[in-house]
Amino acid sequence: MFLSGLVFFLSCQTPSKESINKNEIIFVVEMEVVNDKTTKELKDFSQFYTDAVQTNELTTLGWGFYENDGKITLIERYTDDKAMIQHGKNISPGGPLEDHFNKFMEHYLIKKVDVYGNATDELKEFLKPFGMPFFFRPSLANFSRN
Repeated sequence: MFLSGLVFFLSCQTPSKESINKNEIIFVVEMEVVNDKTTKELKDFSQFYTDAVQTNELTTLGWGFYENDGKITLIERYTDDKAMIQHGKNISPGGPLEDHFNKFMEHYLIKKVDVYGNATDELKEFLKPFGMPFFFRPSLANFSRN
């Protein structure tokens, strides 16, 4: 009985500071479907791409494609700027996901990218050559449990 009470008590403890991340960067990418892709093609490709990111990017916290009246929203969650920069390198020429990103662009047209979190100048400079419409939304207060 004592042991089960102790386990319950420990499970109710406040999370340790080590599990709180105030450096998370979230990208919310608004896209349109291109090349008249079917719903099945979009689902299959989105799962393929999601699996590739999950396998190759261990510091990516979350990744998801969402549909709303023919428009697509991609939500990308990174532990910090460095994790997002690594993703950018992975999809760039010579990166392990270069071919995946080329296929991505055959399915989706990126219209807008909102970046939530305290993006460093290094991240902002890194993103410029991509030539996409990035809008930076700095944090007033936030946390993420990892």
